[in-house]
Amino acid sequence: MRSALPTPDRRRGPCRVGSRGIIVKTLTGLVAGAIAGAALSAVYQAYGARRDRRRFPPPGRTVDVGGRRIHLWTAGTGSPTVVIVPGLGEPGLNWAALLPELAAESSVVLYDRAGLGWSDPSPCAGTALGAARDLRRALDEAGIAPPYVLVGHSAGGNVVRLFAAERPGVVAAVVLVDSSHPEQIRLLHGTRGAITREMVRSRLTPLGLRRLAFDVGWSNRVRREAEARRLPSKLLSTRIAFDLGDRQRRAELCEAAAAITVNPWQVRRRAPSLGSIPLTVISSSPDEPPGADIGAIAEQRRFYSVWSPLQADLARLSSNAEHVVAEHAGHQIHRDRPELVVRVILGHLRRARTETGLGG
Repeated sequence: MRSALPTPDRRRGPCRVGSRGIIVKTLTGLVAGAIAGAALSAVYQAYGARRDRRRFPPPGRTVDVGGRRIHLWTAGTGSPTVVIVPGLGEPGLNWAALLPELAAESSVVLYDRAGLGWSDPSPCAGTALGAARDLRRALDEAGIAPPYVLVGHSAGGNVVRLFAAERPGVVAAVVLVDSSHPEQIRLLHGTRGAITREMVRSRLTPLGLRRLAFDVGWSNRVRREAEARRLPSKLLSTRIAFDLGDRQRRAELCEAAAAITVNPWQVRRRAPSLGSIPLTVISSSPDEPPGADIGAIAEQRRFYSVWSPLQADLARLSSNAEHVVAEHAGHQIHRDRPELVVRVILGHLRRARTETGLGG
């Protein structure tokens, strides 16, 4: 009588064991390769960062703000001093193209927030309030006396507002260049998610391997991104070095995280108004559709249906304000319409001198 139990198929056993062994070996190889790649990336990144620090020394002054050093790129002479605070994750270098024309008229400061440009990182980096207080300490320590014409681009507008709210007596005027608004995260649906996804993508990018790919000519993406900022040609390599630096990336991530969490709350609570400080709001314009793509056109219309009213609301921060819409300019107005930004800043300088009797 035959047994009802199934008879083992001895032919399958070795195959199963062999297949399992191949899978284990493959996975082990992949893990080992990933570890080796990570180690190579870290070593090459450390080497490249040390090399870049030697190649690109700070062009301005680094001042102590309590155990850390903040870089202020200064040019020109005269008063009031123009203080420029760039946008999210951006060093002062990005505004260097405007320096010659502004410095011909008065003193100018390009501010590198903690971890950006040539400034030391900070364990509390990222918040607009921390950046505003670092700026105050750095200006005081450097002996750069008020009054100041404060210029804030994008997220830099939050820093400028908080600075002016804490020290209104030293501010001659404020220029907000397509500035952030504390309600934009709430009203522009999907913004928080988009920023979070970009943070994750940035964090997962192995910088050392990206640097190696650029150095040996496998990828030219970082150069194209730097060229898009329309910097003076002599500063292009410096900007590339920043973009390949882990310190720059950490600061960008901290600022992005703060932008969708604490910064809107800080600005609403601490800087609800600029009183009667002279204010100009320069806003980007929706007048040029992004090509013929129907989806992109619809997205731009949706964005500006929220963004334009928010920009108009910023002009209500002061009883002495004007609102200028920069035609044919996107968010980077200082690149698209630099002559307009310079004209507005110089206008505030000259009015402040006339009203206070300051010399050039």
